[in-house]
Amino acid sequence: MNYRFVENIVMLAELTVRPDKLTEFLDYTVANLALSRAYPGNIQFDILVDEANPQKVTFYEVWQSRDAQQAYMAWRVEAGDLTKLLSLLSGEPRFAAMRSVAT
Repeated sequence: MNYRFVENIVMLAELTVRPDKLTEFLDYTVANLALSRAYPGNIQFDILVDEANPQKVTFYEVWQSRDAQQAYMAWRVEAGDLTKLLSLLSGEPRFAAMRSVAT
């Protein structure tokens, strides 16, 4: 069977928010969501909250390329956003980079 991977990259960031910081986390991330979605190369950016455990949050991001996603992350680090975000978490985030298989 022939297959290939599509160019777009899907990034998943699994986060565990400190229970006492959940409102601050959601306020901060939702306020910045439009900036993430408007960043060059972004196709989709969603914040997903686990219904059974609201402290478990996943960022679902689709980017045109790995370069676009890496430029975005560098911009967020430079702006200090990553430091702010990490201060609201109870542990280290988990990241996964994925590509869809096209047949």
